Amino acid sequence: MAAEGLAARGHEVLIGCAPGSIIRENAQKKGLPLAHVHFKSDFDLPGFLRLLQVLRRRQITHVICGQNKDTKIAAVAAMLVPGVRVLARHGLQLIAKKWKYKFIFTRCIHGIFTNSETIRKEYQSYGWFPEGFVQVIHNGFTPPDEVEPFDFRAKYGLDKTALVLFSAGRLARQKGFDVMIETAEQARQDGYNWYFFVAGTGKLERELQQLVRQKQLEKHFIFLGFVEDVLPYVKGADVFVLSSFYEGMPNAVMEAMGLGKCCVVTAVNGSTELIRNEKEGLLIVAGDADALYRGLVKVAQSAELRESMGANASFRMREVFSERRMVNDLEAFLQSKML
Repeated sequence: MAAEGLAARGHEVLIGCAPGSIIRENAQKKGLPLAHVHFKSDFDLPGFLRLLQVLRRRQITHVICGQNKDTKIAAVAAMLVPGVRVLARHGLQLIAKKWKYKFIFTRCIHGIFTNSETIRKEYQSYGWFPEGFVQVIHNGFTPPDEVEPFDFRAKYGLDKTALVLFSAGRLARQKGFDVMIETAEQARQDGYNWYFFVAGTGKLERELQQLVRQKQLEKHFIFLGFVEDVLPYVKGADVFVLSSFYEGMPNAVMEAMGLGKCCVVTAVNGSTELIRNEKEGLLIVAGDADALYRGLVKVAQSAELRESMGANASFRMREVFSERRMVNDLEAFLQSKML
């Protein structure tokens, strides 16, 4: 998204990625130029030589790195190609206060940008970086003009009183889906007509499915598997739920807010920057099934509250977290790092 926005403003962009990767597929759909550059380890000599060749041939001025191994290799390559600025982009906290990170991130690169104020403050607390070295550039999301909502009620035979709750993400410990399953069990025991739908795949798929079967929640907790476009599902749900233990800036929450959905999410990192509690949604304690349950009960009992929070969320996305603003901030950051 950022590359497409910069290209539209006349900047030359190049996506370095592995053959067959999802980012390559998405870049091809957008018509963005690609380079076969990826690294299998911190000491990937073939990858290093490919990057070196690209930097020299394409006269690259900025390299944006998403992982620590990318940053290390690009930093060495930049020493051999004059005029290259290396920047690290951290969607999650990727460095701890350890000497092995200090040299690379203070002596060999030219800046860090992150999508979370929480991460910026943590990095600044190390005392390593000068003012302005770590910048916050929030992710942006501008919803499509038209999104046809997925009809959960028709597809799954649900009545009008059913509350449809949707979530999306990797089936991993981080996402806290086991906590959500506990909440679903409590809701069923108390007689609530709630249905949870989860889009995503991951290592815990079998384990989570088994947990659902053990609790006899097969009709109330449904795994949708991999979904290429989740927006229709978000649009068709009554509430978006995020139960993660930690996040950077959760794109799934941004998408739900952009589509005007009431969100009940854990108060972790970027979520607290996106949502002001009880205005654009509800922030609840991570890892606490009871807290999640109480939050969902609150929004379940009032369609008016859900609509109000959804409208506030949509407005906040347009005003504060738009795609245009993200590209503006990124462009300004890159220009500030010109030689």
